[in-house]
Amino acid sequence: MPYRPKPSHRAPATPATGGKPPVRFKRPPLAIQVSTLWDYPSQDYGDGRQGIPGYKGATPSYIIWNLLQRYTAEKEMVVDCFAGSGTTLDVARDLNRKALGYDVHPTRKDIFRVDAKKLPPELTGKVDFVFIDPPYGTHLDYGDDPRDIGKLDLADGTKYYDAMEQVFSEIHRILKPGRHMALYVSDSYEHRAGKGVFHPVGFELFARLRKLFEPVDIISVTRHNKTLEMGNYRKAAEEGNYFLRGFNHLFVMKKA
Repeated sequence: MPYRPKPSHRAPATPATGGKPPVRFKRPPLAIQVSTLWDYPSQDYGDGRQGIPGYKGATPSYIIWNLLQRYTAEKEMVVDCFAGSGTTLDVARDLNRKALGYDVHPTRKDIFRVDAKKLPPELTGKVDFVFIDPPYGTHLDYGDDPRDIGKLDLADGTKYYDAMEQVFSEIHRILKPGRHMALYVSDSYEHRAGKGVFHPVGFELFARLRKLFEPVDIISVTRHNKTLEMGNYRKAAEEGNYFLRGFNHLFVMKKA
């Protein structure tokens, strides 16, 4: 039987659509991804949306759906300490999992203002799965909180990576032994004073994850970013002899 999301996660009805959620095309049914190349043509699944529509840097919800299907069971506890617009919370609840979301820039009432580098002490050893899609570099500005890791410039020594190591240590503390966490992240390429600089963010973070966790697998997730199809971006990449980011890393790790 094909999976159908709960009605509570559908987009609000609008008069222009005759009371139906506004969907531009029919999204295909969700299915467990079985290779290490994941692809799905939409940010959301089902007839509605997960998270806040239009939120910059949102995680595609089918990624979280696949991870929770594989690594969690109903009623288990899921934590996202870079909760953003709450996509993880919506998917977890859609699948009858418990969920806690933390962020230094909370966007809704069920996300708590907590620094990912210092998670609540009462969570120690009580969490079944952790998913994170952290900021990487200063590409997006989410708010004024100085604890925001996204304010740490990748070119400024190891400050960003040191901060992420603190996050990994907190995730290790709250996870139950033998349970999993996943990190979704992209590498970065930026121009500085006419010179291109590449930052292998994924592999830098993976090396630090291995200090605490056992690797389970490395997955490449196709990016359906509209900028990849924009003529000016493609022309600039061709003329500048660099590549647009066509995939994200998805690292699945296990606490021994």
